[in-house]
Amino acid sequence: MSQDRSRHSSHMAPTPRGGRHERGEKPRERAARRAESGVRSASAGRPASGARPARGERPVRLASESDRIGTIGAGQGARVTTRENAAQTADQARRNAERRYAERHPEARAAASGPRRSRLNVILLVVAAVLALALVFVLGTLVNSALFPPEQEADVQSDQTLRPTESEQQVQQEQDAHDAGQEQAGVDGSVSYGGQAYALRQADDGVWELAFAEGGEAICRLEGAPVALLRTGSTLLVPENVDGGWDVACYVIGGHTDLTYVMAGDEKAGGTATATAAELDGTTLRVTDDTGATTDVALE
Repeated sequence: MSQDRSRHSSHMAPTPRGGRHERGEKPRERAARRAESGVRSASAGRPASGARPARGERPVRLASESDRIGTIGAGQGARVTTRENAAQTADQARRNAERRYAERHPEARAAASGPRRSRLNVILLVVAAVLALALVFVLGTLVNSALFPPEQEADVQSDQTLRPTESEQQVQQEQDAHDAGQEQAGVDGSVSYGGQAYALRQADDGVWELAFAEGGEAICRLEGAPVALLRTGSTLLVPENVDGGWDVACYVIGGHTDLTYVMAGDEKAGGTATATAAELDGTTLRVTDDTGATTDVALE
């Protein structure tokens, strides 16, 4: 009986493993102690290697004994988002979302990509673009040549425009031959040179003038009374009676000079009688006076 009581008392009050807890034990030391006791319990409950489990008891296998567990390599596992890779992570998430949306909605992907172009269509587009450029170049060249002809062609067109016709050339030749010749007319007549006619007229004050036949504009005034109006080349000759005789006034057309006189040496060519008529004989002016005498005046 005493033995049964002692056994019962030993069952009822077992001594705690690891000794008695101290009241002043720190939490960290207490956690370490609990972990150590748990490891011991697990090792105690693991069956020995090669031992068979009892009937009705499931075999216990540790995770370290599995052949399906391995270590992970670099780049595997979860990726922590930081400030440095936040933008890249957002872009990747957006691309993933777009890819998932395109997989769920294939019609949207077809509309965004547009119609498929075959190689033949691309070639036709390139050929059409080349032809359009060539057409624009040709049209631009034609317009440029029409608006801005080369200098040589412009000179030819200018010569053709300025070149007179055959009839105009004939008229010009006749005019040149006329201007190179000689003319003589009376006081009331006229002579012409270069298409312009010249005549004598008496002004309101009684003074005679050499003037244009058309319009009557005076060119210069004479000192005496004219006898005739003559022309040799571009020089107009007017024999005139003055006090004490006669002289020969002359005017060069286009010479930009006033009225002058034909000189015989250092004196005016002329006579002491009254001149009544005059005529040209080549380079000589022959003047007849009222006595019937003639005087030849050399014009060269």
